[in-house]
Amino acid sequence: MLVVDDHRTFAELMRLGLDAQADFHCAAIAYGVGHALRVAAAVPYRAAIVDLGLPDGDGADLVGELRRLTPEARVVVLTAHPRSDVARRALSAGAHRVLPKRGRLDEVFDALRHVGTDIVPAAKSLLTPRETAVVALLADGMDVQGIAARLELSPYTVRDHVKSVLAKLGARTQLEAVVIAAREGIVVMEPR
Repeated sequence: MLVVDDHRTFAELMRLGLDAQADFHCAAIAYGVGHALRVAAAVPYRAAIVDLGLPDGDGADLVGELRRLTPEARVVVLTAHPRSDVARRALSAGAHRVLPKRGRLDEVFDALRHVGTDIVPAAKSLLTPRETAVVALLADGMDVQGIAARLELSPYTVRDHVKSVLAKLGARTQLEAVVIAAREGIVVMEPR
């Protein structure tokens, strides 16, 4: 694994977490875009964990470069600011998953272990009109309470719709569901 994060403590803790897993080994840590490109050219890796907020460049651009250098490598992006437009940019650059930094470590490990595509084909046909409306409002940045008020539903009903959307799209988080929905053309998001 290659870990790219400018916060040294976070990167070192990620290394410890990876090395504690039987099936992972952290081969290298890089603290910026330039450093990561030098390391990636010299050290073989099968997966990378990349922070989007790097001091010397854009993590999404780095994702594209890492995929170009090692096309078979799985790239998981972590971001402290999990907005839909940020996630979409990272996925467009070739990231396999985008996860919030405040999430759980086992979610990162799970994302690194899954191979293949994370996008469900023909997802548009899977969602009901109500589920499509819910994911569109999630993409607009609304929370469950706001969606419930807008659609005149109970928050419990909205939570059920969100759970259904996550299951049907194969997403683990609401952010991931929005990203998949955007990629599949279910919702259209414009950067703000």
